[in-house]
Amino acid sequence: MVLSIAVVGCRGFGRVHLNALSKLRDRYGLELYVFSRTEEYARDCQREYQASGYFTRYSDVLRSSVDIVDLVVSHDAHMPMSIAALEAGKHVMLEKPIARTLEEAVAIINIARSSGRRFMVLENHYFDPSVWRARELMSQLGRVSLIIVRKLQYNSPGGWRRVRELMGGGALIDGGIHYVDMLLNLGGDYTEVKSVCAHGFSGIEGEDISASIFRFKSGAVGVLLYSWSTPGGNAAPAFEVYGEHGFIMEDPSSHVPGKPYGDLIINIDGRQEKVVVEKVNAVEREIELFIQSVTNNADVPMPPEMALRDLKAVLDAYRDCGELGVGL
Repeated sequence: MVLSIAVVGCRGFGRVHLNALSKLRDRYGLELYVFSRTEEYARDCQREYQASGYFTRYSDVLRSSVDIVDLVVSHDAHMPMSIAALEAGKHVMLEKPIARTLEEAVAIINIARSSGRRFMVLENHYFDPSVWRARELMSQLGRVSLIIVRKLQYNSPGGWRRVRELMGGGALIDGGIHYVDMLLNLGGDYTEVKSVCAHGFSGIEGEDISASIFRFKSGAVGVLLYSWSTPGGNAAPAFEVYGEHGFIMEDPSSHVPGKPYGDLIINIDGRQEKVVVEKVNAVEREIELFIQSVTNNADVPMPPEMALRDLKAVLDAYRDCGELGVGL
């Protein structure tokens, strides 16, 4: 069975998907197609990635024989374009977040269920083994008291990311949702979240600085700091977990390209060691596992309900800030 995939979005993070698919193409015998509304750019993209063809109209993608549609588009387009592809009989990969609102997200999930097609939100941080290794090691900490997650950087995006309504908010719903996913995978269910948001100097309409405190059902407290207005701030560990017997900390000095998180440092009762984690390209891994789910007619490796959980946490955090970008 030869699978064909159309990547809808040749710019920005779409190129990250195309680079990953180029590496997977020979392994799975994939046919790769690209999409851009600008024909010249579509042709250039086809040539650069040696794709089998290109599209300039989404309606042509839907009428084609393509098996999988990979959507790397603005957040406001997630619901209509996903639903259109699913109703056309396509399997769908959708770059995070699942949508701008819970209503949009549930609508996609319902259509995916009724269509019988595979649908998965591409959340590459979910597929980083460092987080799951840390979760395994947390049992050695005893009772966990505090989880700190942070991503501090400078980013001044252009285009649709500058418009709050198209984003559904600001930086947190875009890049920050990666770290929400990681925090919830470590901390589990929460009962309460309080947040403060601010507007720095990234130039977007939505917030570009947020600080959120989660109270988990376990009794632990989670602190999430995310910012696009903190130049040079990304030298700190992405996450730290503290418990009765010590701590687990991500080692930012061990980062490798394509993998969001580094190795781990664990200290139990004063004995400290480094835990080396498998080096993987998380984007390649998530796409490969989705392809396998389609080929094997199996469940997707990250259920859409996980992406819905992450979106709900972002929206809960936004309620204190007044940063909700869509009034649905």
